[in-house]
Formats: sequence, structure tokens, C-alpha cells
Amino acid sequence: MNVLLLALSTIPNNGLTKSEYQYEEEEAFEGYYQLEPIPKFLNDRLKKDNQKLDCIITFNTNEVNTTIKTVSPLNENLTAKDLFEKMLVQGDKKFSSLPQIISIDINVDKILPGIIEAITQLRMLKKKENNLHLYIDMHGGPRNTQMTFQTILSLLKHENIAPEKIYTIIMNQGKPNTIKDDTKYFDFIDFVSGMNEFLNFGKPISMKEQFLSEDKNLKEFSKKANNIADSLTLCDMDGFQKGLLEMSEWLNHHDIEDDSMLELFKNNIDLDYGVLLKKDHDVIDEIDWCLKKGYLQQAMTLIESKMPGELLKKGIISYDENEMVREEVKNGFKKSYSGDRCSVKEVIQKGKKISNRNWELDINYIFIKWIVSILNYDLLPLDKKRNEYISFTYDREPFFNRKARIDIMKDKKNKINKYYDVNIDCNSRIFSSNKHRAVLIRFLLLHNALKQERNKINHAENVRRYSKQDIEAAIGGYIDLARKLYKV
Repeated sequence: MNVLLLALSTIPNNGLTKSEYQYEEEEAFEGYYQLEPIPKFLNDRLKKDNQKLDCIITFNTNEVNTTIKTVSPLNENLTAKDLFEKMLVQGDKKFSSLPQIISIDINVDKILPGIIEAITQLRMLKKKENNLHLYIDMHGGPRNTQMTFQTILSLLKHENIAPEKIYTIIMNQGKPNTIKDDTKYFDFIDFVSGMNEFLNFGKPISMKEQFLSEDKNLKEFSKKANNIADSLTLCDMDGFQKGLLEMSEWLNHHDIEDDSMLELFKNNIDLDYGVLLKKDHDVIDEIDWCLKKGYLQQAMTLIESKMPGELLKKGIISYDENEMVREEVKNGFKKSYSGDRCSVKEVIQKGKKISNRNWELDINYIFIKWIVSILNYDLLPLDKKRNEYISFTYDREPFFNRKARIDIMKDKKNKINKYYDVNIDCNSRIFSSNKHRAVLIRFLLLHNALKQERNKINHAENVRRYSKQDIEAAIGGYIDLARKLYKV
């Protein structure tokens, strides 16, 4: 089904005059009423493919429906609505019979009901025929018609209803008026909307528009941007970091022309992704960005999967993977050594294999083991405001003298446990100050709590969870504490 959407205009006070209309180099044709040409032109083109214009949906103001004027060349008293229908079956390229016409009343000061009605009608037509081809004539009607069409097209996009073509008319003097294909204009609007969604929410950019795809730089940029967006959607934080690096390298090695589409968004890209596109940015910058964009699950994934390595890289914690440690055996309350000695690296591999965690990075595996060993009490509740995490009080001092315990065998029935204790060192500057030490303790408590909360969400456990606002506050507090640690 071929459907044309347009807005009717009132009849001019000075009456109608005959005009010529032309599309590209095709033969010109005559018409009177300004909304007459495009329906006739479109129907004529469709006839070449053995089709026709099946339906016209018109937006009608009260003046279009009710104001009567004496109209030449018909010499009849008509409303603009009646004139439109009469002129379709007269003159050049006339319809042999009227297509279905659906009139929608609109109020220029309250346009929303008209938009809702238009979308409802289009949905009904699509449901009836399924194969719906939509065309737009956007040159008529009141001043806000274009905004109305943009709103309709944006809403229809989510229902996979997109216009085949969008036409307008350019009025000329001394030569035929031009019927212009303006589809690219709305493709541009669509791209700008998609670009804003990428910048504001990390959503993928659509590049289906051919005229945009022909821009090599824009196409390459969009591919890089969509790698970032897709990684965010999948919570693939390795892919997210890789995408940021590729985007940074691409921008550093490509000159953006002053008159290009990308130039329009250059400042926005710098504002939204600027810090992340610098090589010296850190994981906390990424977590902060995710928090601001509302990607809470992604922020918690970065906390769990990337922050242990970040702490190691910044020298806040350390361990020697070549250090030799002995297997320990606990039989009931009796403790002994088996004499078996392994490097810390080998011990971690044993522990990961036994617990089916071969996929996990060594530092992530041992870091959480260390936290569990030293925080031997209840989990920190995530019920504070962001500014409270930087200075909350705690009842007990963590057992920093304890090592990360890596179990390699647990026999609960016979109360036998085999394990290795691995030493994790903290930066001595932290322990030289009670103030710095307190920051570390708060940070570790919060890290463990956020990790546990992420696991609950991931596994859809049927337990009470904290609100979105609670999680946002906790992640914010984590960022603040991490940045304090970095300054030690």
C-alpha cells in the first residue's frame, strides 16, 4: 500500500493561478492548488511500476475545513479540503478515481492529538496491508508542519516504518516550480538524532543513509563509535576499552574538515568522551563516565574486573608471583605443612582450576581472596549518600596481617582443608597515616559490597536489592575514595 502524508494549506485570498511544476528533467505539468502537484506526480511515477497512490492522509486546520471561497477555474464556492479533492481528478496527471483520503483535524496550538491520530491511522493501514510504503509532502500546511512530520517520523522509526521519499516544492519565477526530493534532509536529521544518542547515552549510530555512508571519514568514525556502543550494550568492558583506544588513535590520525558532518560534533565528542580518548585516562575515569551516562551495571563490571589491575598498576597493592609458598593442611584444629612448595603464580592457577575460574585474571582472583581474608565480618550496606562514603565510621579494624587464602581442597566431612596463604602488600605510604589507612579500608569495604551486589543482579537472585539511587551513590562514593587513594 502506497500512502502519502501531507498538510493542506488554505486558499490564497487573491485566488488561484495556473503554475507549472517539474521534477528534475522530466516534462513539466500544470496545476492550480499548491497541494495538488506532488500527489499527481507521485501517482504518475507509481503507475510506471503498475502501482498507484492508494491513500492520502491530510492534516486539516479548522480554516482548511470551513473557510469557503469562490475558486477559479472551477467557479465554485469551496473549502480548501473540497478544492484539494476536486483538483486531483482534473487537469494534468489527474487521478482516474480518488484514492482513499483520511482527513485529520489539527490545532496549530495543540498539535499532539493530530500526531497521535496520524500514527494510529498509519498503524492501522500497516496492520491491514503489512507492506506499507510511506511518502511525505512537507511543503504545505501551518508553520509547525515540518516539526510535526519530524515527530511522526521519529516515533514511526521504532516501528520500522520509514518514508520511501520526502518531497517539497521550491517556488521559482520565470520557470516551472521545482518538485524536490528532500529525503536527505530527514536522513540528516535522523543521523543527528542518532549521533546525539551516541554522545548522550552511548547508543549505536545508524548509517543506513547512503549519502552519509559515502562520506569515508564519517563511515569510519561511526564504525568506531558503534564498536564502543555495542560493547557497552553487551557489558563487554574489554571491548569498551579497546574501542576507546581505537577511537582515540583514529581521531589523532584523521583531520576533520571544517565543512564535514563530524565538524558539527567535534566539540560534543570532546565534551562527552574527551577524557576517555586520552591515553593517560584510567579506569576510574571510565567508571565515572558510565555513572554519568546511567550505565550502572557496566560501572560495576569495571569495578570488579578492571580495578584490581588498576590498583596493582598504580602501586597501591602488590604481590610477587614468583614467591615460593608452602601448602598448608588443617585437620580439624590441627595445622601442619605438607612440604609441597609452589610459586604464587602456580598456586593461583591451581586455585582457579579447582574453582572453575580459569577465565579470571590472576590479580582479580587473588585480590578478592585477600579482601575476604581481611574483611572477616558482615558486608557493608549500600544505604548511604555519596558524600557519606568518604568519611563513614566502621566498628572493626580489618585483619591486614592476614594473607589471601587460596583453597585447593576442602573435605567438610572429615574437616580437612588444604590451602596456600599468599602475601598481598599495600603501599607503605598508606599505612604511614591513619587518615590514608581509613580511606583504604572504606574503599575495600565498598569494593566488596559493590562486587557482591553486581553478582546478585547478574544471577537474578531473588533477594532484596538496593535502589538505583543507592547504587549510584555507592559508585560515586567508590570513585571519590579511589581518587583519594591515587593521591597518597
